[in-house]
Amino acid sequence: MEPSLTRSLATFTSETAYDSIPPDVVETLKLATLNILACCLGGLQTRIGQLHVEMAKELGGGAEQATILGDGTRVSLPFSVYANSNLAFALDYEDMLFAVAHPGFAAIPSGLALGEGRTLSGREFIAGIAVGYEVTSRIAMTMQPSQARARRVWGQQFHPFASACTAANLLGLDPEESEVALGVAATYATVPSVYKYFGPVRDTRPIREIKQGWGWIAMGGLMAALSAQKGFQGGLGALDGDFGFSSMAGSDRFDPQRGLANLGTDWFIRELEYKIHPSIGINHPAYWAATQLVEEHDFPAESVESIEITTPWGNLLADNAPAGAVDAQFSLPYTVATAIDRRPRSPQLYDEVVLRDPSVLRLLDRTRVVHDVKADATFYEEQRILQEVSVSLADGRTLTKAAEFPRDRPTYGHKEIEEKLHELAGEILTQERIDAVIEAVHGLPSLADISELASLLSP
Repeated sequence: MEPSLTRSLATFTSETAYDSIPPDVVETLKLATLNILACCLGGLQTRIGQLHVEMAKELGGGAEQATILGDGTRVSLPFSVYANSNLAFALDYEDMLFAVAHPGFAAIPSGLALGEGRTLSGREFIAGIAVGYEVTSRIAMTMQPSQARARRVWGQQFHPFASACTAANLLGLDPEESEVALGVAATYATVPSVYKYFGPVRDTRPIREIKQGWGWIAMGGLMAALSAQKGFQGGLGALDGDFGFSSMAGSDRFDPQRGLANLGTDWFIRELEYKIHPSIGINHPAYWAATQLVEEHDFPAESVESIEITTPWGNLLADNAPAGAVDAQFSLPYTVATAIDRRPRSPQLYDEVVLRDPSVLRLLDRTRVVHDVKADATFYEEQRILQEVSVSLADGRTLTKAAEFPRDRPTYGHKEIEEKLHELAGEILTQERIDAVIEAVHGLPSLADISELASLLSP
C-alpha cells in the first residue's frame, strides 16, 4: 500500500523545526514574509481592504488578541487573520508557486497572529510558515486537473491548509492532531467556484469583490488547528483515496506521489515567484512584454492606434470595460493599457480616477485579445504561460514582443521586494519605520519575539 499522504504531511507539519530547513529556504521565507507585509500595507489603502477591516473590527471585538496590520487595532485571533489575509490579497500582488498556489496570504498572517501573546521566536515563525507553504503546494500539485476537467471545475480549495499547517506547527500539535487539523481544514475548504466568479467575461462581470473568500479560507484553516488543539477528533486520512480531498475539490487527476516525493529534502518553496504587477498572475508575461516595448521604443500612449494581445484564457481575460477594481485586476487589456500609459504599480492603480481616465479608456477601446487555444494546453500541462503583445502606432510601425513565463521572468529578489514595500507602505509608515521592518525581517532568525515585527507594522 502507498503511504498515507495525509499522515506523511501531518508528520512533516508537526516535526519540522528551524534547524531542519536549508539556509536557502530560510532566505526565501524571509523574502516571502517581506512581500506579504508589503501587500497587506498596500491592500489597506484600497476600498475593498477597508471593508474587510471594518468587518473585522465589528465582528472580532471583545478579545484583543492580535493586530490588524497597518491599522493597529487589536481584534480576536480569527478576525485578525481574516483581515490581514484579505489585505494580503486585496491588490492581487502576493506570491505564487507553479502559477497555482498562493500560500503566503494565509500562512504569514496566521503565524504573526499566533505569535502575538505567545512569545514565539523568529525561528519558530519561520518553521511554521515553512510547513504552511510546503504542504499547501504539495497538496495543490497532487490534484491538478486535466485540461478538460479544468474547463468545467476549477478552484484553489487547498489554501486552508496553509494556515492550518502553520498554526498546527506553532501550536505544537503532534502528528495525529495535525492530521485532525488537515481533516477539519478540508471540511472548511470552499467549493471550486472560480468559473462562477471569474469565467467568460460576458457571463461573470462584475467579478465578486471577495474573490475566493481568501480571508474566510485563512480563518478556517486557523480554526482547524485550534479545533485539533481543543481536542476534536476524527477525520483522519482526509487527503487519501478515491474519496479524498482531491475528489471533494473536483479533480480528475490525483497523484499522491507528487506530494510525497522527497518530502523534507526537495523543497517546493524554492520555486516561489513574486508577482511583478498587482494583477492575476497569468497577465504578467503580457505586462512584462508591454513594459519592455515602452522602454525600448519610448512611444507616447497617445500615439497608439491599436493593441493586440495573444494569450491563453482569452475568453476569461478579455475585459475591455472593467467595472471596478477586481474586474481590472483580472482584465488583461487593463493591465497592458495601464503599462503602456506608464501608470505606477501603486494601490491607486485601481481607483475610480484611473479606471475612468480618458487616456486609459482610449487604450482599452483599441485593444483586442486573441485566444490562443494551444497556449491553454501549455499552461495546464506544463505550467508555462505564453503571451504576445503587438502595438500599432500612428507612424505606421507595429511593435511586437512575446514572453513566456517562467522562462522570461525578470529577476525579483531582495532589492525589488524592498522597493515594493517602500512603494506600498509609504502612505502608512514612515520611511524610518519601513527600514526597521526590513531590518527585522532580515533578522528573523535572531528575533526573540515575533510580536516585535507586528508592532512595527502599526502607525
